[in-house]
Amino acid sequence: MLIFAKDITERDHKHSLEGQDPELGVYMEYQRKLFPYTIVRAGLDLAYKELDDILLYQDNDHQPPTDSSRKEYPADIPQWYKTRFPWSSAFLKMEDMHFALVTMVKAMDSFRTEEAINSYHLAVLYDAVHNIVEIYNGLLKKDANQARDIHLSNNVVVSFDDFINNYWPHLDFMILSQPDFPHAVHLRRNRDIEEDIKNLMADGVEPLKALETIAATFHLHPTTLAMLRRDPVKNDDLILHSEIQRADTFSKLYEEISDPSTGGKISVVDQQYRESFEFSKKSETPLGNLAPAE
Repeated sequence: MLIFAKDITERDHKHSLEGQDPELGVYMEYQRKLFPYTIVRAGLDLAYKELDDILLYQDNDHQPPTDSSRKEYPADIPQWYKTRFPWSSAFLKMEDMHFALVTMVKAMDSFRTEEAINSYHLAVLYDAVHNIVEIYNGLLKKDANQARDIHLSNNVVVSFDDFINNYWPHLDFMILSQPDFPHAVHLRRNRDIEEDIKNLMADGVEPLKALETIAATFHLHPTTLAMLRRDPVKNDDLILHSEIQRADTFSKLYEEISDPSTGGKISVVDQQYRESFEFSKKSETPLGNLAPAE
């Protein structure tokens, strides 16, 4: 199983403060209507099917394979790839991404192992989840019955921005780039990193040297540095290393920390959900309004 910031198999978390805050309660009820594992898995499956179809078409002298069910193929494949997978295509060739997708799909089928994902995987997953969420939300708004085959939620539109805020550990592959979504939980870190890089550059340090200088301070993963430098992709960067699933993988999320707002204690996971909730209230589409019309 791929390991995210939260357990994607957990759907029923109840926030310790939702009984005291009706708006927070609505937000958590929305969270319980999501199927996080399915969102990730369906995104991977769609991305794999699309990319596999295009690669087979390309290898078949740009003729549809006889067993293909795809009706249309792009005239400009490189442009299609960049448009369909804007983040991962910036770092990975189609063949490398195909390998990464196959690797992650296999990992999602294993419930007895766990695999830590790096920045390459996160970029691929980001595009894959975004694509499936866009399709699902479009179907759900037109006719809920059409969305049942994908079934990413219990009849609510999925907020991609909020999903990334809650389940991605970081967005380091977006450093020095501007995303299309607020992703406020993660982009504060990115802006801090970028500020340090700019300060070093102002002192005459070259951009790549500045990036390497701040790497230890912000605990940047080696794959993040490789991506931002646009280093050639190594096969080892895309391989997932399996470990036997541990019972305490997410235990730190349930440790209690001080809560300045109440003067008491709150679990780490509840604090994270509350933080995402506060950002969601500033969204142009508050989560309470995401349910499709009856």
